[in-house]
Amino acid sequence: MSEQNGLINLRGYVEIALYDAQRNEVDRIKAPIQWEKNDNTIVTAGRRFVLQQIISSDMVTSQSIGYMAVGTGTNAPATSDSALQSETTRLAIGTFTTTNLTSNPPSWMAQMSLATNQGNTTLGEVGLFNSSSGGTLLGRATFSTINKTTSNTLGLSYTVSN
Repeated sequence: MSEQNGLINLRGYVEIALYDAQRNEVDRIKAPIQWEKNDNTIVTAGRRFVLQQIISSDMVTSQSIGYMAVGTGTNAPATSDSALQSETTRLAIGTFTTTNLTSNPPSWMAQMSLATNQGNTTLGEVGLFNSSSGGTLLGRATFSTINKTTSNTLGLSYTVSN
């Protein structure tokens, strides 16, 4: 997070890798290529959630960001989003990387993998949530669609920084 003109700015970065059954990389998508693109948005509800977690009287430790979801939606993210456009699969985040929290700028990365029997459709969006269903959306990103089938696994990483 950084402060410019009294604003807290957060941004997200998504990287998706599609693998075949032998774990050979078939496709890789990085979004956004340039931070100026509007295809990756930390939404208003997510910013509010972050600020509430800072204030100890409003903190809900049992509802930390712990889930990532994918869907078929392709509409550009908006700060008013409160869910994915068309969610298909939501799983607990498998790995968090927090070593860059002390960097300048600070960041953390969430990673999730979809097995061959999960998320098999044409995917175009990803989001971070604090609950296994419903809950607060922290950020949403769209990407060039990728066709996930039963012969593929999919690795996703979502980095939040300023």
